[in-house]
Amino acid sequence: MRPQVLEDSLFKLPDNVPFYEGQEDYVRVKESLVDYHIASRDLRSAFIECSKYLVANPGTSLISGAEDGDGEARLEIAIRRISGCAGFAKKPELALSCLDTIINPDSEDPCDDVSDELLAKALSCASFVHIELYEAARRRNDIKLANDHLYAAAMYADASIFRGLVSPNALWVTTVLTRSAKQYETDIRNSPRYRVFKYLWRAMDKREEEMAEEDRKRSAKVAKAPNSYKCAAKGCGVEGTSKTALLRCGGKCSAEVKPSYCSKECQKKEWPAHKKICKPGSVATSAENASIVEVNLNDPTALDGEISTERGAERIIELPHPAMPGGKLRIVSKHMSPAFLRYLRESITKHN
Repeated sequence: MRPQVLEDSLFKLPDNVPFYEGQEDYVRVKESLVDYHIASRDLRSAFIECSKYLVANPGTSLISGAEDGDGEARLEIAIRRISGCAGFAKKPELALSCLDTIINPDSEDPCDDVSDELLAKALSCASFVHIELYEAARRRNDIKLANDHLYAAAMYADASIFRGLVSPNALWVTTVLTRSAKQYETDIRNSPRYRVFKYLWRAMDKREEEMAEEDRKRSAKVAKAPNSYKCAAKGCGVEGTSKTALLRCGGKCSAEVKPSYCSKECQKKEWPAHKKICKPGSVATSAENASIVEVNLNDPTALDGEISTERGAERIIELPHPAMPGGKLRIVSKHMSPAFLRYLRESITKHN
């Protein structure tokens, strides 16, 4: 039987965890409003946590709190309005109106005692809505409206960063801005309209520096044992964040040429080339990954079992992606098999 897999998030939830309509978007909004350093890469855990929160906080209790001026309740309602989750219709304009009561003390019904943290989250949330509206207007080829929403997204993101919250959404705004600048061959960062957002640009610079440093550290580690971190099969591209994430050849080939593989399928694929320098009949060995079974992706049920509910070795696959910092997208997972990572790369590359 084919396992239940969330359409965008690509993992299974335990049977006792409820799943709400619109929850994928709900989790996406929630995850985009925290500091990017602590944003969860384990989306399965984020889904479970959000499910528990939705059960414990029904819409009726939120409405009651919002009517009493509770800003946290109004922020939560705005998030559910953005995502169309847990009984709330998807209404981004109503979400912006709700957020305005937190952001704007001169609104008709301002919230009581808005903390800096709540204000920063509300600003980032408003930025998220405007980026969504920007993308929708761009798809309709309404350039003027799209540019207005992009400017509003940048303005709210800049204000959120000024108040101490550098969220994944704020960094996504910088990605959209630089993508737009590249498309229209403009220096958007130094344009009169956008150069005022100095906190936004500083956040982008800092994140790019952090990514470069992360790459340097990983490159230095891999340079000491290059064959231990990347699958040796030609065209595979799956890597491991640790040596134990991959299968290590068990033959008598010397350490400097001893290959590693993401799966037995890749080891068998490369054996004709590798057997010249290795003991005939040797196999790759790794207790952690010995149960991996590869599948034929042309089979309609091929991905059954390729996403585990249990955490395994952390694997990486990268692909070119012009909209992402550095021009590449890195997919990291402890739940997806090598076959599924390659399937994702092929699917995403096909649509970019």
